[in-house]
Amino acid sequence: MTGILVQPPLPGGTGFPIPGIVLETTGMVAVVGLLGALAGRRVREHPSEWQAALEWGYRYLEDLLAQVTGKESGHQYVPLVATLAVFILAAALMGALPLLDVPTANLNTAAALALVVFFAAHYYGIREHGWGGYFRQFAEPSWILVPINVLGHVTRTFSLAIRLFANMLSHQVIIAVLLLIAPLVVPVIFELFGLFVGALQAYIFTLLTIVYIGGAVRAQGAL
Repeated sequence: MTGILVQPPLPGGTGFPIPGIVLETTGMVAVVGLLGALAGRRVREHPSEWQAALEWGYRYLEDLLAQVTGKESGHQYVPLVATLAVFILAAALMGALPLLDVPTANLNTAAALALVVFFAAHYYGIREHGWGGYFRQFAEPSWILVPINVLGHVTRTFSLAIRLFANMLSHQVIIAVLLLIAPLVVPVIFELFGLFVGALQAYIFTLLTIVYIGGAVRAQGAL
């Protein structure tokens, strides 16, 4: 999808382009948000199969976060983790639709998601231990290790973005090549495989997010 040129109402304005991937991502978020709102209105005391599956997924994330963070319950972290998982899954589904790109196959989107995890983990850590208590962990067991610990947090964020971006982009490249070679049958199979890849990447990204939040929230020295 190509972008559009937004023309300011001021005289002499040159306008600025909005990339197509931004429009597609915004549309995807709007659709997922609308579906979520509609699903929320259909919550019943006696759940349907879909509601039971969603409730199981929520409890699974809650229990896993509780184990990793050492808390009695991980419900306060579920909204962030679940949102990231749904976003990555929805982005993978977009790749199966004609003329639409996969948002997570764009480095800017993958980097934005990784930065959300980066800042969220530090936010939860500071909220748990306070500014001094949290950043003191970077100096354990010695102040000499502060640069190494800081670099570790930066590089893991970079790795989180590159891993998601590279895996989703490589699938898109393979599909583009197969469309030239066998435009009817083979790409359909790889599109289905792409949905599996998207689900796998959502799981890995979510799991790493839980690990990073757990490392920030747990007791001193857990970093």
